[in-house]
Amino acid sequence: SAEKILAVINDNPQFSRFCILMSGDTGFYSGTKKLLQLMGIGGECACKYKDYSVNVIPGISSFSYMCSRLGISYEDVVLASLHGRECNLADAVRQNEKVFVLSAGSDGIVKIGKRLEAAGLGDVTVYVGERLSYDDEKIVSGSAAEFAKCSDGDFDSLSVALIINENSKKARVHGLPDEAFLRNMGEDGEKVVPMTKMEVRAVSLSKLGINADSICYDVGAGTGSVSIEMARIATRGHVYAIECKKNAAELLRKNMAAFGAENMTVVEGFAPDAMEGLPAPTHVFIGGSTGNARDIVASVLKKNPGAVIVATAIALESVSEWIKVMEDFGFENTEIVSMTVARGKKAGNYHLMSGQNPIYIFTMGNN
Repeated sequence: SAEKILAVINDNPQFSRFCILMSGDTGFYSGTKKLLQLMGIGGECACKYKDYSVNVIPGISSFSYMCSRLGISYEDVVLASLHGRECNLADAVRQNEKVFVLSAGSDGIVKIGKRLEAAGLGDVTVYVGERLSYDDEKIVSGSAAEFAKCSDGDFDSLSVALIINENSKKARVHGLPDEAFLRNMGEDGEKVVPMTKMEVRAVSLSKLGINADSICYDVGAGTGSVSIEMARIATRGHVYAIECKKNAAELLRKNMAAFGAENMTVVEGFAPDAMEGLPAPTHVFIGGSTGNARDIVASVLKKNPGAVIVATAIALESVSEWIKVMEDFGFENTEIVSMTVARGKKAGNYHLMSGQNPIYIFTMGNN
C-alpha cells in the first residue's frame, strides 16, 4: 500500500534514492495516484523529506497495447475497471461504442460476459487479451453471451477486455416513457405498485441536479422509475431504492435487471430505519414517506447536512406536512412547484385532454 511504501522512505534517511515498482499502468487505477498524493503531489505531503523530486516512468499500457494489437483507434474508448472495485459496466457499454475494462481473477472474463448478457447486451463483441506482451500472449474474440458460457479458469487472471457495441446510444435524457418500466398487475387488472409518472419524474430529477458521482436515495421507490433514472445519471455513484412493500421490492429488482442498473441497490424496509446503515447521500428523492417525512429528513441531514432533497405530494395533508417540514428545518434554499399534466387521447374524430392528478414538488437544501 502507499502508506507502507511511504513508511519505508521515512524510516530510511540513509538512502537518497528510492525505486518503486508498480504493477499495471501507473495512471490507470494504480497505487501510484495515492502514493503521489501522500508525497505532496496533488495532496498534503506526508513525507518527512520535502527536498526531493519524483519521476514517474510508465510502461506500455495494457489499454494502448491491446488496441494497437487489434488495429483499433482508442481516442474514443471509455476506460473501466473491475479489478478490486465495482463499476456500472452494462450502462457504460450501453452508452459507448468502445469500452476497455480490467478484469479481476481467473473468472473475471466469464463474469463480464454474464453481466452483459443479463443486461440484454449478450450480442456485443468482446475481445479478450490474456498475458499481453508475454511470449504466451493470447487474444480471442466472441459475443458476450459466448463468454458467459465459458468456465471459471478458462482465462488467465492477467486478462483485459475491449467491448464493442455498434448499437450504442449516447443520448442521456431523463424522463423515460412510463411504458419502459414493468408494472405489477392485481387480480382485478389494476396496477398495484405506484409509479412517479414521466413528466413529474423529469421535473423532479432536474430539481435534484444529480451528477455522475452522486450517492442517491429513492425513498418509497415503488416500481423504481426514479431509481432507474437516477442510476442512469449517477454512473460513477450509487442509488439506494428504499421500499417497504414486498411486491414493490420484487418489481424493483425486475426493473433493475431489465435496465442493467448495476449501480443500484434495493433496500427493503421502512424509512428512516432502513437508511441507518447506508452511506451518506448527496441527493434524496422522497416519493412516499408513509407519514415519516420529518424523521426521514432529519436522518438525511444527520448523514449529510448539504444533501439536496426533493419530495412530491398529491394529498393536501401531505402538502401541509411538507410545508411544515421545510419551515421547521430552516433550509437555506427551498422551492415549491405545483404541476398539472394533461395527456391527449383520441375520442372519435377528436382529441381530448385528460387531466392527471395535480402534484406538488418540494425542493430543499442548504447550499
